[in-house]
Amino acid sequence: MEFRSRLPENGPPQPDWRSGTPCQFFAQRRCRKGTSCPFSHVDGNQRSMDVITSPTTACPPSQATPQVDSRSRIPCRYQLRGSCSKGEECPFAHDIPQDVTETIVEVEEGSTPESWCRELNGALVNFGDGAVVTKVSFRSDFSAVRISHLPQHTTASSVVQLLASLGFAVSEGCVRISALADDTDCSADIRVEDSLFAKNFCGLPAMKRHDAPRAVPINAPMPQTTNYRRVDSKKVYCSWHKPTKTAWLNFGNGDIAAKVGSKFSAGIYKVLNQRVQCEGPTRGAGNRNQLAWTIRLLDVPKLAKKEHVTRDIPAGLAPRHVELSTATYDVDLPMANTLIESLLLEAGPLERWEGSPEMSGKRFKAKARFLDDADARQAVKLFHNKPLPFNNHGKLTVQLVHSARLKIPTRVYDAVEQEIADHKQAWASQHLLYTAYPPTQGLRVLKIEGEIGRDVASAKATLENIIGGEVMMKDGKAVWAPSFAAHGRAYQIMKKLERELGILIVRDKRRSQLRLLGPRPRCNEAQSALIELAKADSSSIFVIELDTQQFSQAFKGGYRAVAAAIGDDKVILDIASSPRRILVAGSEADFNVAQKILHGGEGISRAKSETGSIGDCAICWTEAENPVHTPCKHVYCAGCFEDLCFAGVDSDPCIRCQGDAGRCDEVLRLTELQAHLSSAALEDLLETAFRIHVTRHLNDLRYCPTPDCGQMYRAANVSGHSDDVAGTGQRPLFICPACLVAVCRVCNVSHDGLTCAEQRDSASGGYEALRAAKEKLGIKDCPKCGIMIEKTFGCNHMTCSACGVHICWVCMKTFQEGDPVYDHMNREHGGIGVQYFPGLD
Repeated sequence: MEFRSRLPENGPPQPDWRSGTPCQFFAQRRCRKGTSCPFSHVDGNQRSMDVITSPTTACPPSQATPQVDSRSRIPCRYQLRGSCSKGEECPFAHDIPQDVTETIVEVEEGSTPESWCRELNGALVNFGDGAVVTKVSFRSDFSAVRISHLPQHTTASSVVQLLASLGFAVSEGCVRISALADDTDCSADIRVEDSLFAKNFCGLPAMKRHDAPRAVPINAPMPQTTNYRRVDSKKVYCSWHKPTKTAWLNFGNGDIAAKVGSKFSAGIYKVLNQRVQCEGPTRGAGNRNQLAWTIRLLDVPKLAKKEHVTRDIPAGLAPRHVELSTATYDVDLPMANTLIESLLLEAGPLERWEGSPEMSGKRFKAKARFLDDADARQAVKLFHNKPLPFNNHGKLTVQLVHSARLKIPTRVYDAVEQEIADHKQAWASQHLLYTAYPPTQGLRVLKIEGEIGRDVASAKATLENIIGGEVMMKDGKAVWAPSFAAHGRAYQIMKKLERELGILIVRDKRRSQLRLLGPRPRCNEAQSALIELAKADSSSIFVIELDTQQFSQAFKGGYRAVAAAIGDDKVILDIASSPRRILVAGSEADFNVAQKILHGGEGISRAKSETGSIGDCAICWTEAENPVHTPCKHVYCAGCFEDLCFAGVDSDPCIRCQGDAGRCDEVLRLTELQAHLSSAALEDLLETAFRIHVTRHLNDLRYCPTPDCGQMYRAANVSGHSDDVAGTGQRPLFICPACLVAVCRVCNVSHDGLTCAEQRDSASGGYEALRAAKEKLGIKDCPKCGIMIEKTFGCNHMTCSACGVHICWVCMKTFQEGDPVYDHMNREHGGIGVQYFPGLD
């Protein structure tokens, strides 16, 4: 199926063939797009459309030129395909240069363009490659005005010109035009990322003149974002009747007319293989009228001729006369698609347009996807059940469609396919369309669409529950053992259970959970075996952090030597963390053996270097399972790739490839993350990246102090002043949109009725209680940024997740790099303090 993308493409701009097509709304003096309209605004007198400027300026008319059918400059779509049936009568160009191609692009129906902008915790967050947060905006950063009493034909471009003449540079994307119901005038909403824009614009002397348009501040809505967790409502389905004719069949006998009419009504007789409606028979005047009885056929196809109407009627029942009307309209399908698209553009910009193809049935059907939900709803409000732009007697149907998309691993889909199939009948009864697209790069896209939003949301929740599986629990706790994270004996037992029972066992290493997917009885059978496997695991987790030299030794054979000495199932390489680590899931004796090999070099010379084969995972150094290939020619297990992404946003500013033993360091593009991660993992990753970004910018970004609220705001720049912003005398407040608490953005607490100094004096007793609680729990503040840090296991070298400083946990001395910390600990404290759950003194 063919689609036309409405989004800008890479490469040099191509001429838009629609620029030569007359705009029918301009011809009726109703087009509000101005210079942004893709169609021609040239009438018979070749006068250009007036635009609104400042009250003192106006644009002169263009000079007149002879009128020419502008369609003659547009390449004929059918001639491009080699078969135009109109020949010389076709108004479009048949003399086509060799380099002309259609402006149609193939787009997978299941995919949508990604803006990489999310609304998280009340903030508008933009992401760049490597999942780096590139920009954070808040609702308070935007302001908006509504300019009313504008002339009827105002366009976005003319409003931009008006603002420019008044000293404000605004893009057309910031302007929304709305026409009033009586079509007497219109208004324009302008939203700008400038908190003072509305105040400054409405305060202009030019806007206070009695003959000027009226401007008032309005609430500024947040820009539209994408998120695979949400149901979007940007798509509309458009349909309209194909052009038809009416046929009158005259008979001399009433019984024959009635019999033929009943055959057409029952669908036994058809016209060009299509059912038609039948009315009658009715009797005309005159006793000797040989054509007295008439039946009327409606919805006769446009291409039908008299012989097509009578083809199914036997000779003995044939009518004496057949009369055909002209078609209800004579616009061909390409032009009809173009006019419908132009109509929808009045509601707002389109992300994608799919014109109706030639199809069976009585109606043409097209699809459009808007950039904004509000524009899609506006299109339904404006155009549903309204006359067609090319047929005043026909109606256009515009239906809002709610969509939910989920991208999941193919192996997950295979495990739950039957469980999903059990819900298809219920979804179909709710008129929901469920689609599972073919697998791509180990992932499948599932989509649910429907006209009732709550039904789509409910079906999406059902899908998420199915594909999420069941977390294995025992006595209220997740079943997990340290060896479950390794590729050893426990892992092999899990793979054997998967094969024997036809289920999927997902190891969630980040959450230390097992999730089971598949038929419930078989999952219960696997659960019993896995609980016994976890009980039999008496190992603990020991951490060996590797400096640059030690990691080099591990790569050159140390890792293999440790695995050979204590067993593959007891060694886990964590190459994505910072610093890199080897985890020993075993006894203290196993840990001592591993340390001896890595620090003393024992057995390394006999072990194989991790040169690896072309199919080995860059993280676990074993053959990649469900391999993911990066543009830099490295391979990962699908699970290791996901672990790498989350480790990357936790420890580094961005996600980088760890191929070639960490030497690659190529930043992974967002498109690569999108291609290889499930939709749930991708959203989790972006949310985690933002959360880490916040911890590193606590001087600028703050959470609402209400417990479990989660909303964020930008802290005020106090510039040394305690109770006002930069000495202005104003104490700014953040009114949380979720819990409605008023928070002082200077001292970042809620103290309504008190000054900042009074609040600090009142809270001093609470600070002492917090200090005592932290001391009891073993929590310390980062010496550099002040964020609270808890240590649960590992050596006494800590790295602050917020500011990245390296810390000695014993004396809290800070270092810029990790290696000097170990020298300091060995010299000053007699060791690095490696043990499981050490004392936190």
